[in-house]
Amino acid sequence: MSVAPLVAGAAGRPTLSFELFPPRSERAREALHRTVHRLAGTGPDFFSVTHGAGGGTRDAGCELLAHLRRETRAAAVAHLTCVGATRRQVVDLAQEFFAAGVRDVLAVRGDPPAERIADPAPADAVRRACDLVELLHVADRHHHLNAGGDGAAVTAIPPLSVAVAAFPASRRAGDLQALRAKQDAGASFAITQVCYSAREYAGFTARARDAGITLPLLPGIIPTTDPARLLRLEQLTGVAPPADLLALLESAAEHGDAARHRAGTRFGQALARDLLAAGAPGLHLYTFNAAPAALDLLEGVHLGAGTPTVPSSAGRPQASAVPHDAALAAGGSR
Repeated sequence: MSVAPLVAGAAGRPTLSFELFPPRSERAREALHRTVHRLAGTGPDFFSVTHGAGGGTRDAGCELLAHLRRETRAAAVAHLTCVGATRRQVVDLAQEFFAAGVRDVLAVRGDPPAERIADPAPADAVRRACDLVELLHVADRHHHLNAGGDGAAVTAIPPLSVAVAAFPASRRAGDLQALRAKQDAGASFAITQVCYSAREYAGFTARARDAGITLPLLPGIIPTTDPARLLRLEQLTGVAPPADLLALLESAAEHGDAARHRAGTRFGQALARDLLAAGAPGLHLYTFNAAPAALDLLEGVHLGAGTPTVPSSAGRPQASAVPHDAALAAGGSR
């Protein structure tokens, strides 16, 4: 089964998923494989892998997708951006995914690398996420045709599942219009930018439904244990962490990193429970390629296909670096 029916409720329970980004060195690759092993123990429904249409992480992203498909039982969702890419590049990479058996794609527009912002876009560049969604379906039709005259082979190809980005903190009507356009182009469900509030998520869901958007809206969350990371994400996204969360972490830090970690973990666990109570179809965790804080957040939340209570590692301070590859959490990808 592809991911979309699970998020839509076919699993009969909330889904659990994690975002990863491709490693940049052999040492990072080995560490990431250990992280994957730990996260897979929670029984997630899928992992998503950040992936550009023509960026330097393309090969590493394909390798990570293959590792996930080989070493875990979870689906592997290929994260594909289109900024700066031509229609031909998008279709070629989609065909590469499909040939490798990938049937689940997260399609976001993305932002250009800082060093390429001034570069003119190609004349046939894909400029909007809704156009990317449409192109993925075009590539999928070509994939079916290329399967040849073997009817059984075509029948055996699972349906294509295309996820897109949503922005619950935004009050701009244009963002809802863009989400509606992505739905109309064939999106299957949406994953939100980093979300800190169940009330905000519920309000966004209500506005989306009023705008005719029927897509399942899967909230994206991060471990809320590191104030430096939260503030860095604010710089990248414009989404400010709650003032009470920052005050909580600052107060707890007076008693040491372990106390700060426990306080942030409790906040994250409460947020996860409140999101599910507000009707969220599941939880999507931006892990930043680290398992401990994500596992601590999930402890006691009771969701996913595996063991509901995960091993605790509370008290371990987390790194504060924010990789630029965490593109959806960092936003800007309409």
